[in-house]
Amino acid sequence: MKTLSIIFYVIGSILLIVSCFTDSYSATWWLGGIAVIFLIGGCVCQFTSNSNKQITHNHDNFNQ
Repeated sequence: MKTLSIIFYVIGSILLIVSCFTDSYSATWWLGGIAVIFLIGGCVCQFTSNSNKQITHNHDNFNQ
């Protein structure tokens, strides 16, 4: 999932940059919208990757 999130982030960033340099008004919005979807997909993949990790707590008892 970590690799997939990076791929989504890269594609979304490239689409967002490309959308800034288009001449067509509708193409700018379409590319920007698709870029946002890819960036959100990257966030979801990253969250899923981070939430699957096991959290271990190390409790030291200093009062023994």
